Amino acid sequence: MKVTIRKIGIMFLAAATLISCSKDDGNNNGEPKAEKGYATGKVVDGKGNPIAGAKIYLDNEPFYDSYLTGTTDENGNYKIKVFQGAWVAYANFKKEYNGKTYSIQAYPDNTDPISEDGGVRNFTWKLEGVDPDDDYFYGGRVTVHSANNFYEDDKDIELVFTPSGPLIDGSEGKKLVLRYGEHYWEKYGYIEDIPVGRYIVTAVLKKSGGDIPLTIQNWHTKDDFVSDFQLDFIPDRSDFRPVTKAAIVIGY
Repeated sequence: MKVTIRKIGIMFLAAATLISCSKDDGNNNGEPKAEKGYATGKVVDGKGNPIAGAKIYLDNEPFYDSYLTGTTDENGNYKIKVFQGAWVAYANFKKEYNGKTYSIQAYPDNTDPISEDGGVRNFTWKLEGVDPDDDYFYGGRVTVHSANNFYEDDKDIELVFTPSGPLIDGSEGKKLVLRYGEHYWEKYGYIEDIPVGRYIVTAVLKKSGGDIPLTIQNWHTKDDFVSDFQLDFIPDRSDFRPVTKAAIVIGY
């Protein structure tokens, strides 16, 4: 993939003269249609509801620092004039949740470049899953540390994430029971792709003699270790592949 963080940082400073975005293409309430010379599409949430104000950016792969941008209208539609080249489309929007502003990268239905002949690229808000281009996760990441006097094997630890209220998209979350080496906790020290929300997290040590309750601390704030830990993800406000994070410490 040829996009770089430096390039994306520069992108939103690109001259407005490169941008052509229409809010009325005669098809705002239906599915976007291909139109020669334009990148068109729609951004929706997981239920198909339109997302207004999403930022669309097109990266011209062959040419360095060549970008076009636009914004979705109230129906989630966008239309951007494209020029000669190979343009890869991305979509990002902001979401308020529990008093914090989160940056959301939307999932593309197609990652093929768009030429001057035009093309349709639609996007969907996904709470979890892997980007079709690489190993970018749409869910949040939790880094797992061990307390100084804690020498247990991660394979003997069970973490339970219980939603405390709706998830970031307003949907009802589900209880997640996590063991190292299984889904979500496949990498040592990292739990990845958790649907962003507020959770009560508990931990137990699974031993042959029975479960031993463990405690959890917020790695960032270094508050007291508690048996029922409230986990809130920290927003990443980047406009390109934001990583929503949290970090915990497990101890006795």
